[in-house]
Amino acid sequence: MIIEIVAQDAPTDAGYIIPVEEEIRRVLITRRGSIPMNPVYGSDLWRYRDRTLDGPTRLAIISAVYDAIERNIQRVVPTRVEITGDSAGSFGLKIYLKERENANAA
Repeated sequence: MIIEIVAQDAPTDAGYIIPVEEEIRRVLITRRGSIPMNPVYGSDLWRYRDRTLDGPTRLAIISAVYDAIERNIQRVVPTRVEITGDSAGSFGLKIYLKERENANAA
């Protein structure tokens, strides 16, 4: 899966160890429930790996991406997700982000 991140207003990485792009990739490729001490970390994208990219599957993938980012990453908000796919069943994601207001106020 190819994940492309497009930042609409360049989120800052001040105070963070890894860039937001890498954090998003880690969340999306980690199967939710696979980390015993943090069972809500990750995404459900693994469920759609071998499915055809019809309308309901596309909506489910977009929903899984939004859910995983909003639940696990506090510094950005997804604004748009585009899915690219081929006939072999693989797909890629293009994720548009903006910086979350008051992201550092915690």
